[in-house]
This record gives sequence, structure tokens and C-alpha cells, in this order.
Amino acid sequence: MSDKYLWNRSGDPDPHVTRLENLLGTLRHRPGALDYTRMPAPPPVRLPFWNLRRGLLAVAAVAIVILATGFWVGSSPRPEPVAHGPWLATSLHGAPTLKSAPLRNASRVAAEEWIETDADSSVRLSAGGVGMVDIGPGTRVRVVRTRSGEHRLALERGSLHAHIWAAPGRFSVETPSVTALDLGCSYRIEVDAAGAGSLRVTLGWVGLDYRGVESLVPHGATCALMPGKGPGTPYFDDAPRALVEALAVIDTGEPGARAAAVEAAIVAARPRDALSLWHLLWRVDRDHAGRIYTRLVEFAPPSPAVTRELVMARDRGTLEAWWNTLGYGNADLFRIWRARPGV
Repeated sequence: MSDKYLWNRSGDPDPHVTRLENLLGTLRHRPGALDYTRMPAPPPVRLPFWNLRRGLLAVAAVAIVILATGFWVGSSPRPEPVAHGPWLATSLHGAPTLKSAPLRNASRVAAEEWIETDADSSVRLSAGGVGMVDIGPGTRVRVVRTRSGEHRLALERGSLHAHIWAAPGRFSVETPSVTALDLGCSYRIEVDAAGAGSLRVTLGWVGLDYRGVESLVPHGATCALMPGKGPGTPYFDDAPRALVEALAVIDTGEPGARAAAVEAAIVAARPRDALSLWHLLWRVDRDHAGRIYTRLVEFAPPSPAVTRELVMARDRGTLEAWWNTLGYGNADLFRIWRARPGV
């Protein structure tokens, strides 16, 4: 065979090469689409009868197992849900107790269970999606049973420091003097055995209420808690001493000294203390409210819609509109507060 035949088929062919060409020629490329109609049909698959029968029996057996399992699950007694809430109690120091038993490890706290600390112990309560509450020495706290999305503690005595990241209005602390509603904040609250105490806000706001007596406390401010009277008038931590002393007299309601205390508060107040004067508008008689109104206008001139007549009438919408100009948060905080269950 000539090499030319392999390159351009111009030489003499070799018989062996010719035979290979004939065998492989059927596999050479042909232009155009394939004709599938000329392809042989696959032979039918025929299962033996015993294989088919065995498959059907297997399917029936599986169906029977599924039905039996469903009946057993449906008819079996269901366990009662555990009454534990989201709070996890962890001892920080000393020997605190949960349900009068020593709290040695982290434990879930069910509704209506008490946590107590002595003078040398402290506890941390934590709940995912709610926050963290540090319970100080000499404290007695109860987890209150509430509906879904609401979380309450009852502070009988002692102190707690709350850091809450739940949505505003979802966490509250009941005390003998007030109910403190979290509005997105961190704060410290303490009460003595008689229910007297104070609340100090370090971040955000806290709403305080007792039978319609309300105080909205912003960060950097403190409010007294008074048994039988509710929240006092809030004031900033750096308020003049004369103002703080005057507010204490006004809040206690001693008639003989109250008039002089209102005048002392008006004189001592700085522009920043508009917070305290605004709250006093709800708490003093009409004559004293007129004096406070005049002073407050000097600090925070209201819009034309906030008239003296409406303020003296204690119109809620008017006073809340004025609040919005003081820089202590929006009046929507009041609406969240009043929308809480039981109000």
C-alpha cells in the first residue's frame, strides 16, 4: 500500500485497510437530523407473575403500617405541656433560692414561681428575644403568668436591673407602688418592704402607671415610687437640688407646703427640666398650672394649636403634641403604654 492512499487516497489500496473502511463506514458522519423512526423499538419488559405479586404485597404492607401508626399516635394520651416560661435563672453569687430550694445550676422558671436572694447573693434571669434581668441582693421576685408575647415580673422588694430588647410594651415589672412598662430600654428599679423606692432609666424610656397617675421617664432621669400614690414627677439626674426637693413635696401632696414647693420648682427649673414641668401640668391645680404653663412656654414655645385654654383643660392630644417638641421621644410611646392589656 502506498502512503499516499492513507493521506489522500491517491495510491494503491491495501486489502486490510479496505476491509476496515467497509466495517467502520457505517459510523461516519452524515449531515442532517437523525431519523429516529428507523431505530428499532426496545423489546418489552415482561416481569414474571411472582415478581408483580410480591411488589403489590409489599405496597399493601407499607400502607397497613402507616395506617396503624397514625391510629396509635392519634389515640395515645398526649403529655401535658410543661408550664415553664422563657426565663432561665442562673446564680451569679451566693446562695439564692428558687421555689425555696437552693438555685445551684441554671434552671427554668415557671409562672408563679418565686426567686429570692439574701444579702450576699444575686441572680440573672435571661430569655431569648426578651432580655436580661439581674436580681440584686435582698430581693424577692415572682414570674407572673401572662399570655404569649407578654412578659411580666413582680418585684415584692429589693432591686433589679433590666436590659430589654423585646418590642416596646412587651415587658413589665409590677411593684407595690407602680407598674413599670418597658418602652425599649435599660433601667434599675428598687423598692423597700413598704413598696417605696425609685426607678432610674439608663437607656430608652419607661412608662409608669398607678390608677391613672402616669409618668414617662426618659434615659438619664429618675422617678420616685410612692405606695398608695404611684409614680412621682420624673427629673433628670443632674437636676438642681432645689427642684428635686420641691418635687418631693409636691408629690407627697402636703397641702400646707405644696404651693410654696410649686413656686420653688418653677424658679429652680432649667430649660432641660421642661420634662418635670410638663408632668406637673397634670398634677397641680388650675392656678398653679397657669404659672407652670407660662414658665414652660419660655423653655419650649408650643405650636399655635397648643393653646393655654386646652392645656388648662388637660386636653391629652394638646399636651402630647407639646411633648413632641421637648425632645424626649414621640408621644406614640404613650399610646403603646396605654394599649397594654388590662388598661
